[in-house]
Amino acid sequence: MLKAPLFWKEKSIISFLLLPLSLFYYLGYLIYRVLKKEVEVGKPVLCIGNLVMGGAGKTPLVIKIRQLLSNDFSKIFVLSRGYLGKERGPLVVKTTMHYHNVGDESLVHANFGLTCVSKNKIEGAEFCVKNGADLILLDDGLQSINIRKKISLLVIDSSYGIKNTFLFPSGPLRQPTNDALKLCDAVIILDKNFNKKNYKFILHKKIYTGFRELSFSKNIKKKVIAFSALGNNQNFYESLIDHKIKVDEFISFPDHHKFSIDEIKNIVEKSEKKKLSIVCTRKDFVKVPNQFKKKLCVADLNLRINDSEKLRQFLLHKLKK
Repeated sequence: MLKAPLFWKEKSIISFLLLPLSLFYYLGYLIYRVLKKEVEVGKPVLCIGNLVMGGAGKTPLVIKIRQLLSNDFSKIFVLSRGYLGKERGPLVVKTTMHYHNVGDESLVHANFGLTCVSKNKIEGAEFCVKNGADLILLDDGLQSINIRKKISLLVIDSSYGIKNTFLFPSGPLRQPTNDALKLCDAVIILDKNFNKKNYKFILHKKIYTGFRELSFSKNIKKKVIAFSALGNNQNFYESLIDHKIKVDEFISFPDHHKFSIDEIKNIVEKSEKKKLSIVCTRKDFVKVPNQFKKKLCVADLNLRINDSEKLRQFLLHKLKK
């Protein structure tokens, strides 16, 4: 995926020039919703989606939801399309697989439990059911019509900082906000300093709040060099600062970027010269050439959900109706 253009963060003349294309995009989306039909797969499907192109906390939320419901369901599968992976699937992802084949996000999910990659989500869901799934977590798919969802959650990350509220390609939105709110059963807002006044447009929905926390795979030095290739690199940088990590240099790559040997070698050489620790996210770590992995510290972006038991009870009530 290419790096998000600057005019997605704040409206500019380019945003307005692209509005006719946004109109065609939205008309295509409406036609798609009229023509497509959802398929029932026989087991509950919980969808986690977002409003914007790129990252907005879907992956860590899926991981958190899996953890919350792990004692209530015996066999939870995460279903992913394996973005940028070559394998069509459906198949069960193993942690030993290469991200070229199954994508980086599915490898992250595989570290936490059963994960299926399938370009065709209906085939993937049916594959999960055949393999004993009693709950399917659909990573992304709020805007898609394929599998019938028992419940849909919309995740909003405050750090994304959307000032351009136009649809793609004039802005970062996948669909109008009101359309997304109609499709979801609850909204999860990732905002450590949550204030209702900042979210008046969703007060009529069921809202749960949370925030990100970092945990590290090993001890790090006082100063670090950090890099990431996320949909929202700024969020990772700010999380490091919030955890009192002194970042000597932060290197930002486009979302899902495939690291070359030379790119990582350059980072390692910089760290050795300045005697810095190297920090990256787990999603980035799975794409680092093996010869460099021992030199890196992995920062896991964990979610802390406020009133997590209330969220769990809400999900169970909806899923087991």
